Amino acid sequence: MFAFLKPSAQAAADPLASVRAASAWLDELPTLDLVARQQRVLRAFDAMRQSARPIDLARVDALQHLDAALRSDRRKLVRQFVDNCESSPRIAERLWAAAFDLAQAFIGAYQAAIEAALVPSAHARWKPRLAQLFARLVHYYGIDARLRISRHEHWIPARWSELHRAYLRATELGLDREDPAAGAAGARWSVEQEYVYVLLLHQLNSGNLSPANFDWVAAQFRAWGRRLELLAIPKTMEGFFVDVAGREGLRRRTGQDSGAMLRYLDTTPLAEQLDVTLAALRNSDATEQGPMSEQGAKRAAILEKARAAIAPNLNVDMRRDPRVSCVQEARVRIGVARVIEELARPIAVAAEPPADQIEVFAVAGAPHAAAAANDEGDTLSGSLVRFPQSLWQVRDRSVAGLRICAGGGVGQSLMLGTLVAVREANREQWVLGVVRRVNRFAGDEIEAGLSVIAERVVAVSLHAQREARSDLGIEVDGVDAHGLGPCFDALYLPPPSRPDKPLSARTLIVPTHEYREGRRLVLATGRTDYTIALRQVVEQRADWTWVALQILERVERQRPKGKT
Repeated sequence: MFAFLKPSAQAAADPLASVRAASAWLDELPTLDLVARQQRVLRAFDAMRQSARPIDLARVDALQHLDAALRSDRRKLVRQFVDNCESSPRIAERLWAAAFDLAQAFIGAYQAAIEAALVPSAHARWKPRLAQLFARLVHYYGIDARLRISRHEHWIPARWSELHRAYLRATELGLDREDPAAGAAGARWSVEQEYVYVLLLHQLNSGNLSPANFDWVAAQFRAWGRRLELLAIPKTMEGFFVDVAGREGLRRRTGQDSGAMLRYLDTTPLAEQLDVTLAALRNSDATEQGPMSEQGAKRAAILEKARAAIAPNLNVDMRRDPRVSCVQEARVRIGVARVIEELARPIAVAAEPPADQIEVFAVAGAPHAAAAANDEGDTLSGSLVRFPQSLWQVRDRSVAGLRICAGGGVGQSLMLGTLVAVREANREQWVLGVVRRVNRFAGDEIEAGLSVIAERVVAVSLHAQREARSDLGIEVDGVDAHGLGPCFDALYLPPPSRPDKPLSARTLIVPTHEYREGRRLVLATGRTDYTIALRQVVEQRADWTWVALQILERVERQRPKGKT
């Protein structure tokens, strides 16, 4: 009887019954734990779906109020996901899942609200809200796309059909270009603007942008793309088109495209804005601020990649080197630790090299154990070794790269910048590469483009150098053991490395936490001890650093007496 005096009790029972109930319920949510907040929200959506109460205008007002209230939460979840992608993958996965589940919940809620609004008997009452509802539905399809693309995933055809269907229904009702009133969700984008933005996001899904880079350029496109519009009759022969009755996104025009269900998009305004921004970044050295900053250079590189995807015409081949198609089974090792583990297995036998050259085997003494047989599966899944065939294939190659593919959920942890070793079935040598492009498709299929950095690589062991003391000298197999500090494994890349732009310097790949410029290390081989120093960085990632080395001293090891 007096429930109206207890809004918190009403909110707990049905937080999406009204704006008042939603406000009271939101005040009770945890303030600091974003994931816990989203879990409570998801439970509220589940309760709404299971409720027998129909969706009315009061419930839609509460839904839009909740939408606006959680805008900051969504941004924080995405930002924290981006920040943790490389340093804390498990935390990043949890944050991504929270943001993704929230987007799916809003998609379902707005779909249900639209179905209720389109009932003939209720259409008159709902008409002022329809443009808002369609715009927010398409907006959340955009959030779904943004989250998936941040992990290099591609939409399945059914998802495209859902998006196109929503746009078509809005178009049939004449709502596609209607400016929605600023409702509780603060929607000021039309249905068409949201729809075009989703199409542009998928154009950026080329697989060569990290989550942080994609998040930044997607925000720029959000601001730059508002002037774009879809046309039933194209004004130019350039640009893109989309089949709104189809099951895929934008395609570049060829001159042979026509049909009543095609809509044409001229991206010239967007490309012009991108060019203006690029010019401003490049010309920053002509200003009082001095040369382009490191951040400016990175942003210019991101925009260069994005420009190729949205330019109204593309007259150049973006591939640096010709590719040769092939289908070749291969063994693949992912990550610096697994690469070192694999490359340390073979027995290396080599003669003493000429002066000032590093031997390409790591240890003095007993040879490495023979490689285990029948290990053709992906190294991330130990259970897969029971399969006799390889689960990876090389699909094409060029002078500087390889394209590798796998299915069945293999290699799902691949990220841009991951170190990968590949050995094709018809070759003896392992090739070392860095992942520059990743694409994930339906059916847990994955495709990765590798930039080859070495066609010959050897696992070595390095020791930190201690200050020598004559009173504590301990010699083991001709080596002063007291002068050798803690040991760690690394990869030695004999010159020349990097086939596309060869490096003549001797280089190492070491764990990033072991790198300090100028650090002195000892490389003890079968006959020689090398004292080396780590110099300038060629490339650095969270877990590995590619660095040039300098030989400071080369000492022939003395053979113990009585041995020949």
